Amino acid sequence: MGPIPSPANVPAGARLVLHQILDRVHGSVVAAVFEHPAGWAAQSQVGWNFQNVSLPVLVYARAAAPGGLESFEMLPVESFFWIEPNYGTLQSGSNQLGQICMAPQKAADAMSRWVIPKYRGRCPGVRIVSTAPAPELARLAPPQPGQAPPEGVCTVIDYTDNGRPVEEAFFGLKIGNQVPYSGPQGVTLQINWGFLKLFAYRAAKGQLVSQRDRFWRMATSLRINPLWDQLCGQINQQLQAQFQAHIQAGYSQIQAAGQISRQISANNDAMLASFAQQRQAAARSHPAPSGRSPTDGFDEYIRGVETLKDPYTGTSQQDATYQYHWADGSGSYQHSNDPFFNPNIGSNLQWTLMEKSTS
Repeated sequence: MGPIPSPANVPAGARLVLHQILDRVHGSVVAAVFEHPAGWAAQSQVGWNFQNVSLPVLVYARAAAPGGLESFEMLPVESFFWIEPNYGTLQSGSNQLGQICMAPQKAADAMSRWVIPKYRGRCPGVRIVSTAPAPELARLAPPQPGQAPPEGVCTVIDYTDNGRPVEEAFFGLKIGNQVPYSGPQGVTLQINWGFLKLFAYRAAKGQLVSQRDRFWRMATSLRINPLWDQLCGQINQQLQAQFQAHIQAGYSQIQAAGQISRQISANNDAMLASFAQQRQAAARSHPAPSGRSPTDGFDEYIRGVETLKDPYTGTSQQDATYQYHWADGSGSYQHSNDPFFNPNIGSNLQWTLMEKSTS
C-alpha cells in the first residue's frame, strides 16, 4: 500500500466536515470526532457492557460516499488473552469478561484468521490479495511501558458488493503485555494482546491506491475528548476495584461481573453528575478569554487548530502542530517549528508573524 503520508502531504481534496461520536449512555457526551468528506453519510456508536470488566466500552464509526461503494470504518478494539501454562481449562474463542481467549499470534495471522472473517467472512467471493507489515502505524500509538513492541499490519482483500467488485484495506496495530500471577499452582503468566488501532477503507476495484491519501487523512483525524477519556479511566478503575472485591468475597467471576453491572447502572446518575462537576471545575480553572466561549478550546483541540491574530483579516485558524505562523495579506500562510525560520528572506512579499488570539 506504500508509506503512510504525513498530514502535511495529504491533499485537502473535497471539503471535510466533522462527525461527533457520542456516548449516549453518559448523557450524549462527545467521545471523539473525526473528519470525512462533505456529502458522505457518517454514523457511530459507543457501546458499554459493564460485565465486560476487561473491556467495558467499544467504539465504532463509519463514513460512506453516496452509493456506499467507497467507505471508511473505525473498528472496535480487539482484545485477547492467554494463560501459560495452559492446563486445558481455556476454551479458545470464548469471551471472558470482554477479552477473547486465544493464543498469541502474529499480527498478520490474527488479521486474516480473526478480524477479516469476523467483519467480511460473509461477503461474496472474499479473498486475501496481499498482506504486508505496516510499521508506520506505530506513529499513531507510541509504545507504553511494559508493552511488547507494536506490530502493524495491512491486509488487502477483494470481494463483490451487490455485484460490484471492490477492494478493501484492513489496518491494525497489534500490542501486548505479560502479567505474572502467583498462586497454589505456582506462577502463571497471562498474556494480553490485541489490536489497539483497527480500521478499514474500501473503493472500487483498481482505485484503492489512488484513494489512499484521502482515507489516511480520515484515519489520522480522530481526536479523543480528554474529559471522556478521563471518564473512561474512572469507570475502569471502579470496575476493577469492585470486581476484585467480589472475587475476594467468594463470588465467581460471572456472579461478580453481574453484580458490578447492577451497581454501575444504579450509580450512573452519580457518575454523570460527577462528570458535569469536573467540566464546570475545568471551566472555572481555565476561563475562556473575553469574547470566546468555554467550548472554543476543545473545539479547536479536536480540529487540530489554534486561533491567531491575523494582521490582515483580524483572526484566522491555523494548524496547531506548528508553533510559528506567517501571513502575507493575500490569503497565503507559511508555518514552521523552527524559531529561526523567516519567510521574508529571499522573498519579494511582506510576511508577518502572527500571535495567538486572546479574544
